[in-house]
Amino acid sequence: MTTTRQNQRTKKQKYWQRHIKKWFQSGLSQAAYCRKYNLKIKSFTYFKSRLNKNLPVQFVQVPVEPVLAPSFVKLNVGSSFQIEIPDGFSQNTLTQVLQVLRGT
Repeated sequence: MTTTRQNQRTKKQKYWQRHIKKWFQSGLSQAAYCRKYNLKIKSFTYFKSRLNKNLPVQFVQVPVEPVLAPSFVKLNVGSSFQIEIPDGFSQNTLTQVLQVLRGT
């Protein structure tokens, strides 16, 4: 490869490296970045895939919200009924439900 051609190739790589780095830091989608800087999205995608190994890896900590499972007790009454009793359920109401189910 001639020196002139190598210089052109190096300039082109640096040009795209700068844009890819700016895009990475911008937080914009690839399409939005290309529109903003009047770049051809196909060219951007091509050089991004070729130069991808040079992109910095960035890890982001994602906060995890604990998922609270509903707290309840399942009460099987024979094979006919299953009652789910949530926390804080009234004892009087449970007594009444059980009496009705017993038929008393």
